[in-house]
Amino acid sequence: MVEKYATDSGMTVILEPIDGVMSISAGLWVKVGSRHEEPSCFGYAHFIEHMLFKGTERYSAHDIARMVDRVGGQHNAATNREYTCYYINVINEHLPLTVELLADMYYCSLFDSEEIEKEKNVILEEIRMYEDTPDELIHDYFIESVLSGHPLAHPIVGNSENIRKITKKKLIDFFSNFYFDKNCLFVIAGNFNVDQAKREIDRNFNKKHEKKSITLLPTKIARGKSWRHIQRKLEQVHFCIGGEGVNRKDDDRWVLYVLSTYLGGSMSSRLFQIIREKEGLCYSIYSFHSIYEDTGLFGIYCGTSPQNFDRVIDLILNECRNVIEKGIPKQELEDTKSYIKGNIALSLESTEVRMGQLARNEMNYGRYISFQEIVECIDRVTEDDVLRVAHRLLREKPLTMVSIGNLNFKNTNFEFRI
Repeated sequence: MVEKYATDSGMTVILEPIDGVMSISAGLWVKVGSRHEEPSCFGYAHFIEHMLFKGTERYSAHDIARMVDRVGGQHNAATNREYTCYYINVINEHLPLTVELLADMYYCSLFDSEEIEKEKNVILEEIRMYEDTPDELIHDYFIESVLSGHPLAHPIVGNSENIRKITKKKLIDFFSNFYFDKNCLFVIAGNFNVDQAKREIDRNFNKKHEKKSITLLPTKIARGKSWRHIQRKLEQVHFCIGGEGVNRKDDDRWVLYVLSTYLGGSMSSRLFQIIREKEGLCYSIYSFHSIYEDTGLFGIYCGTSPQNFDRVIDLILNECRNVIEKGIPKQELEDTKSYIKGNIALSLESTEVRMGQLARNEMNYGRYISFQEIVECIDRVTEDDVLRVAHRLLREKPLTMVSIGNLNFKNTNFEFRI
């Protein structure tokens, strides 16, 4: 039974006790991500995520790490384009410790100037790490190209120039604008006593971070080049091809989930079976989709050798063309839906996944969405739906391709159309 309430200061709390497990996962979720950053603040949301682990009025950074480690727990955080999450996973007897630490990090982080300077170097190294990881870097280039000009388009980690210019005042100003109680959720999933959890939350989240409103940035998309290539001396060419998807309120999001899974979401998918298994032209190929408040992204990633690049592109476009013109065979549609439902069911055996799903559903839709409701949405997807959405996303608009690697050509000034 999921319980939802608000603290006196307006923070939303969601609790889901789960029998049959020994652990709990607790998360503090803040509705701020890279999309909320002005150009001069690119990377700030992610930098603040790092700083909340760097010491509070009561605990040093080493204390925070030691307190979680000594009980066999896990603590981490993640910055998304639309939210930031801080979470701790422990066995259930350490619920009080978990709530206390997350509250202390939220209310009492120091933003120590020396720690800020050290963390600049850490994040600059993180940026360099991405630069050396083309199969991850390509996704940043892809969203930057597809959603050019949109607040979602820039990298979450920011850029080196902005990171070097960060000051304590700038970070605290950004923090104060977004880290307030009505903009946060506190979520616990696992084996715990609800009354005890409420007492701990009331005892620790008893201060106030207040803010009246948030100003959203303009969301206009300026279409860029259809093919962007970054020349690098690499053994493989890494590329993404696709375009704008659907937003989170669009009913077609469930159809896109099915379409993406059918094309490249599993080892039995069309792209994996043809391009890797049958032709042996790659090691990694998959499709992906992301949904946001006002737009989305759909694409296909592959890494292949330069000599196989043209052949792989032809095969990908051919499979997209097949699904546009012929749709999905009935049995394969049913198999795809069965795979999705089974995959979701297995993931929900993790308390961390359950905690994350509770938070995202509340932030995105303002309510709890059960597994049964998800199953019903997937089951309603028809062959005609897939045909319609494939046409909508893959044929009605020109596609965008972004590639990185060692290719010998000069002209990328043309449109991909299926």
